[in-house]
Amino acid sequence: MKQSGTYQEPHYRYDISLLRKTLKKAKAAAEVHATELYYAVKANNEAVILKEIQQMGLGADCVSMEEIERALQIGFPAERIVFAGSGKTIREIDYATAQNIAVIHCESVEEFDIIQEFLESNNSTTKVALRINPDLEAGTHSRISTGKKHHKFGMPWEDAMELISIHKNIVGFHFHIGSQILDMTYFENLSSRIAELLLSTPLDFKTEYLNMGGGLGIDYEDPIKNNIADFEGWMSAIRKNLPKRTYPVIRLEPGRSIVGQCGMLVGQVQYVKHRETCPTAILDIGMTDLLRPMLYGARHKITTVIDSLTLIPQTIAGPSCESTDVFGKNYYLPELNRGDIVRVHSAGAYGSSMRLGYNLKSPIKAMYIYSESKTTFNANYKERTKVAV
Repeated sequence: MKQSGTYQEPHYRYDISLLRKTLKKAKAAAEVHATELYYAVKANNEAVILKEIQQMGLGADCVSMEEIERALQIGFPAERIVFAGSGKTIREIDYATAQNIAVIHCESVEEFDIIQEFLESNNSTTKVALRINPDLEAGTHSRISTGKKHHKFGMPWEDAMELISIHKNIVGFHFHIGSQILDMTYFENLSSRIAELLLSTPLDFKTEYLNMGGGLGIDYEDPIKNNIADFEGWMSAIRKNLPKRTYPVIRLEPGRSIVGQCGMLVGQVQYVKHRETCPTAILDIGMTDLLRPMLYGARHKITTVIDSLTLIPQTIAGPSCESTDVFGKNYYLPELNRGDIVRVHSAGAYGSSMRLGYNLKSPIKAMYIYSESKTTFNANYKERTKVAV
């Protein structure tokens, strides 16, 4: 038999109303704690999402030439764009300095020499800050921790001090210890470590620019109840050892905390296997659309619209020709059948921006929900009839 109704093909579903509420909360906390916000474009680079963020007055934190291009196209002023990344190419540095973006976060002595060359040849107004590796734990997954000395990010403090002693065009420092951090103690530790380091700068050096990166996490377990990150707690922890009287403005780079909860991934059950032993629902969405569970072992909340009080443990899997294309095991849900709709929550960050072209899969489209009466789709979004079951 056929189920009634229609199914709009696999898509990312973005709640623009929630995004706007989140931005307002972040901006309110930033005003209290004298911080400037630069959105981490890598979290979600959808044009509609970026435009909402740009219109709220945030800057853009970019990690590639293409992200800088996108930010400029959307309308972020060049003077509100910063550029980070441990492997910047000559082409990218040339482009960034030619655009006169605000600041490049330099990650090594070798990179500094290249930046200097292009600052001069492009007669650029771009400033240089040094990314420091503070050798701190972040209390997060090892694959998204970036602040220990064995990580590829940043330079030792000693190298930074040597550069400052030679070059007079360095404006300050950039730090980032990791992502999806929920324990504010780690941000307090970062604040303390930075305050300690800054005491050892040369007497004739003034820290004009201090960027403490991002890393604020979101609630993946209960995203419906806790749909806005703790911006107040984050910024309060950052400021604990870095008072306004000494550091009037601190820059921060939220990404996941801005967009994570406003997006979900919507798909449909195609088949159910192993019903008697280990029920496994195979969806039309998977690792090509949301890589985090397969890459990090991340677990997202998954729900359905099935009206049933009886829940059974099930494995939720994607369609790709890889054994790792599995969202997770032991999801307690109503018994799933072919044609049922499944929603993967907290997919607004590192979902579409990390999508793959594996198996020549076409990128899935996006739906933007502004209110109950206004919904828009991006280009070429199609509608198809629900599959027969």
